[in-house]
Amino acid sequence: MTEIAARLVRPIRRLGPLSLTAVCLVVLVAAAGATVAVRAYTLQGSVLPGVRVAGVDVGGLSRPDARGRIETVIGERLGQPVEVAVSGKAFTVNPSHLFTVDATATERLAFESARSSFLDRIGALVAPFAAGQDVQPVLSVNPTARAALAREFTKRTDRAASARISMKGTEPTVVPGRLGTRVDQATLLALIRDAGLRGLPAIEAPVSTVAPAITTAAAERAAAAATTAVSAPVALRFRHHEVGEVEPRTIARLLRFEPQGGGYQLVLAPKGLERKLGPSVDRFTKKPVDASFRVVGKRVHVVKGRDGTTLDVTGAQAAVLGAATEPGVRVARIGMTAREPRFSTHDARALGIRRQVSTFTTDMGVSSSNRIWNVHLMADYIDGTIIKPGKTFSFNKVVGPRTPERGFREGQMILGSLLVPAIGGGVCQTATTLFNNAFELGLPVKERHNHSWYISHYPIGRDATVSWGGPDLKFKNDLDHAILIKTSYTDSTLTFSFYGTKQGRKVVSTTGPQTNFRAPQASYAYDPSAPKGSTRTVAGSHAQGFDIIVFRKVYEHGKLVRKDSFTSHYVAVGDTIIYGPGTHPPRIDFVLPSI
Repeated sequence: MTEIAARLVRPIRRLGPLSLTAVCLVVLVAAAGATVAVRAYTLQGSVLPGVRVAGVDVGGLSRPDARGRIETVIGERLGQPVEVAVSGKAFTVNPSHLFTVDATATERLAFESARSSFLDRIGALVAPFAAGQDVQPVLSVNPTARAALAREFTKRTDRAASARISMKGTEPTVVPGRLGTRVDQATLLALIRDAGLRGLPAIEAPVSTVAPAITTAAAERAAAAATTAVSAPVALRFRHHEVGEVEPRTIARLLRFEPQGGGYQLVLAPKGLERKLGPSVDRFTKKPVDASFRVVGKRVHVVKGRDGTTLDVTGAQAAVLGAATEPGVRVARIGMTAREPRFSTHDARALGIRRQVSTFTTDMGVSSSNRIWNVHLMADYIDGTIIKPGKTFSFNKVVGPRTPERGFREGQMILGSLLVPAIGGGVCQTATTLFNNAFELGLPVKERHNHSWYISHYPIGRDATVSWGGPDLKFKNDLDHAILIKTSYTDSTLTFSFYGTKQGRKVVSTTGPQTNFRAPQASYAYDPSAPKGSTRTVAGSHAQGFDIIVFRKVYEHGKLVRKDSFTSHYVAVGDTIIYGPGTHPPRIDFVLPSI
C-alpha cells in the first residue's frame, strides 16, 4: 500500500513551483465559476444582489417579495407629511395623497436592473456592492390631489395685475399694474416627490416673479393718446357736406381701451358711434329691398333683392379716432357701405319655390259683409307665408289674435247649438281651405278639428275649425323644398295656392259612409245678460248628427309613403232653450258670453 502511494506522489514531486501555482489558480477559478453559476441559477427568478429602489435594498428577493417590500417601505415613506413653504407661507402636504407607487412596474424595473449585459450580471453576482444600482420607483400622480395642491399654492402666490385705464369725464385715469408670483407645478411636484422618497420633513417651493401683461408705462401711453383724443371736437364730413361734429364728452364716452400686444389700443364703441353718427347721414342712405316671388300662371319667378346703403361704421371708427388722435385738422370723412337685404336673392333661389304644387278653393256660402271682410283679412295675413322643409305651419301663430285693433269685424261663430256674434267670424272658412291644400298635397296634418255642425258648402269630413287660444290647424312641410302660400279671393270664393317643387306625389282619398246617426235634442244654455227669470227658445235646423271618416293614401313616385284617416263628429242641431238669471234649467250645456 505504501508503495502505491509513493508512486502516486512521485509525478507531483516532478512539477515545479510555478506549475503547482497554476494548478491551484485553475482550481480556484473553477470553484468560483461553479459558485457564480450556482448563484446565477439560484437567483434566476429573483432581483439581482445590489439592486435598490430609492435606497431600499431589494437585491436577492423573489419578485413577489420585492413587490411587497417596495409597496410597504415606499408607501410608508410617502405617508410622512412634508411641509411646503411658499414665500414664507407654509402648508402641509401628504405625498401619499399625491403619489401612488406602482409596485408591479417598479419591481419589473428592479428585476431588469443589472441584466442588460453578461458583464453586468456577472458583476452583480460576484461583487453586488461594487456594482449596485439604485432604481427610481414608478409613481402615478392623482389628478384630483394635484388640482387641490395647485389651489393651495395659488392662494399663497400673488396674481399679476395689468395696469388699467378708464375715463372719468374727459380725464383718463390710470390704475398702476402689479407684479405677481408663481410656482412651477412640475418643479414643485418633483420636489415633493423627492422629499417623500428621501424622508425630508420640509421643502421650499421655488417662486418666480411674473410681470403684468400690461405695464403701468404702457397704460400711461394710452392715457396720453386719450387726452389728445378728447382735447377738441371732431368735425364730420360726408362727401362735400358738413354733417355735424363729435364733442369731446361724446368721444370720451365712446372711447374703449382694448388690450393688444402688451398695451392698450384706443377704439370707439361701434354701436354707440353708429347711434351718434347715424342720424347725421340718414338722408343719404337707401333701404335694401328683400328678394320676393312673382307668380305668373302656375310658375314662380324670383324677383331679385337689392342692396341698400348705410353708414360705414368701421370706416367711421378709424376716421373719427384718426382725426382725434393724429396731428392735423380734426375732420373725419365718413362714408357709406352696402347693406344687404335680410332675404337675399340667393336665399330665395335656395328655397326651391318654382311652380304650383297644390291649389284649393272653397265657396263662401251665404255671408255677411263683415264675414267676407274677415276672410279677406286673414287671407292677407297668410299671403306670402313660406314654410321651410321640416317646419310646421300653425294657423293661430301666422294669423294671430282676431281683435278689432288688428282690423277684424264682428261676424258669427258656432257656440254649442247656436250661431252667436263674435269678432273674427269667418275664420273657419280660411282654416278649411288651408286644410284641404295640405290634404291634397299629402302633407302630415298635426292638428285639425271639425266644426260642431256639418256645413254643406265644405267637403264633407274635410272641414277645419280654429279659435284663438283654443283649437288650431297645424301641418308640416315634409317635402324637400319650401312651400310658398299665395292667396286670391272674391266676395264668394277663397283660394289658397301652394308653390314649391313637385316631388312625384299623388294623393288618393276615399270618404266612408255616415255612421252613428244622432237625433236632434234640445240644448240648454245660460245667458247672464238675459232679463232676470226669462226663458226663450231658439229653433235649430233639426239636422241629424253623425260621424264620418275620410281615408287618405299618399304616394311618392308610385310608392306608398303615408296612410292616415280623419274622423269627424258632427252634432245634431235641435232647439236651444236659453235661461236667464234666477231660473232653474234642467242642465247647462254651454254659457253665452256676456254683452
